[in-house]
Amino acid sequence: MSHGRGGRADRGVLGRTAEEVQPSHDGRRLGQYRNILGIGAHPDDVDIGCGGSLAAARRAGAQIHSVSLSRCDDETALQHKKQREEEFFSASAILGAKAHVFGIPDRAFPENRKEIMFVLERLQEELRPDLVFFPSLDDPHQDHNTVAQAVVRTFRAKETLLQYEILRHGSNTFTPTLFVDITETLEMKLQALREYKTQIGTRAYFDDNSFRSLARTRGAQSGCEYAEGFMVQMMYL
Repeated sequence: MSHGRGGRADRGVLGRTAEEVQPSHDGRRLGQYRNILGIGAHPDDVDIGCGGSLAAARRAGAQIHSVSLSRCDDETALQHKKQREEEFFSASAILGAKAHVFGIPDRAFPENRKEIMFVLERLQEELRPDLVFFPSLDDPHQDHNTVAQAVVRTFRAKETLLQYEILRHGSNTFTPTLFVDITETLEMKLQALREYKTQIGTRAYFDDNSFRSLARTRGAQSGCEYAEGFMVQMMYL
């Protein structure tokens, strides 16, 4: 099933991981959730969409899990196979998340709906999350949209479901209805995203300035310095 590597989470920014930082106010409301799951189609999706919130939740004492349903091996030259998977584990370690990776073929998620549903059902059974972050239902990328639809169909056991935005896809129409203050965890999120060396310099949106600017925009909309925005699919308090 999943290939979780919780031991990798012992390595963090400047010798500290999210577990070792004292709890702070940015995660106080997330602290009501004890087992949080971030689900993405590709290795960097969760870090882009909710990395700051996951780090804040970890500070508040929650267990956090990060899922990439694809290794994206087809994007990588033969001599660098598994590089994106390794980047994912390194980024998850910085956030303090246990990483889980699967082998759904990149850009072929619609053709693999049944397998995706099976993976999500097993994750629900094994991890029993009370909060799930997932891509926007309006995201036009076929892989992201397939995952979003599968999450809504799978997680019906009173989990809070929050849709996140991925900067490149769907950002023009994404209108947050809930914000998380990530002022104290933004730098940790950026450090995690820097682990994706295969994406830096090859994607126009993949750099510190772009991610910081979006966080500042969401912060301005919500009355704090930096924030991540989400759309509420289902919420339990």
